[in-house]
Amino acid sequence: MSDLTLPELAAEARRLSDKIDAGVMALNGAARDEADREHAYRKSRAVAWQHTDGTAKQREDDVDSVTADERRARDIARGSRQAALEALRSRRQQLSAVQTLTAALKSELEHSQYGPGVKP
Repeated sequence: MSDLTLPELAAEARRLSDKIDAGVMALNGAARDEADREHAYRKSRAVAWQHTDGTAKQREDDVDSVTADERRARDIARGSRQAALEALRSRRQQLSAVQTLTAALKSELEHSQYGPGVKP
């Protein structure tokens, strides 16, 4: 721990905080994209059901075939939102680790300056 300094830890905390801010923005965009893709998929599916004939199984297969591209786009958007959420969680955990190291270093510095059990 002696290799790290408080200014270095503070800089790392700022860097991670900026990444968290960017991650929140990315997650917001990914959530909007997922909602748009879900809406397009559902709308396409509803229209496809109106324009197909045959048995229930044939109609379902036709609708699935016609809406496959929209379903794929929706699934990709959902995965992107989940990836953005996981990246944000990871950054928060990293920031927590930096905060823990900062507190430990601060405590170590106080101990070396004032002795055990004495708080400034």
